Amino acid sequence: MDRSGKCPTCGSEHFLFEKSHHHFLESGLENVHLTNVEIGTCADCGEKVVSIPHSTELMRLIGQSILLKPTSLNGAEIRFLRKNLYLKINEFAQLLGVDRVTVSRWENEHEKPSRSADRLVRLTYALEAKIGEGVVEELRKNLRKEEIESTVDFFVSLPLAS
Repeated sequence: MDRSGKCPTCGSEHFLFEKSHHHFLESGLENVHLTNVEIGTCADCGEKVVSIPHSTELMRLIGQSILLKPTSLNGAEIRFLRKNLYLKINEFAQLLGVDRVTVSRWENEHEKPSRSADRLVRLTYALEAKIGEGVVEELRKNLRKEEIESTVDFFVSLPLAS
């Protein structure tokens, strides 16, 4: 919000601005915190208004961080990626080649996506969001490393022939 805005609650134009920390729950993710964000507080009613500059770029960076994380995607992260592509659940499901109920179960954490489904979600997001080549290459490395580690785990768990 710029300094000439009106309070969405009372219509007042009297705001006090400060730079502060903001727990960015609006992203749909519990673990996103922003620092040095301008927060306006209405002097008349106390309403707080957070100004997030370059929000499109911020959402893109959050998406990239999710893509590159080394652990499995959780439901909130899958929902974030889908919504960041501006896709309805049935559209996303169609892209992935799964039923919309499956995506809903993943997002609501009633079911965990398989490793291959997790990879498919990441690769679909990277393709649809037109992620930069550097990030795509890092994603490829992560996926290859995961595949190698999985293969090693498989062979280590095989019983020895006697």
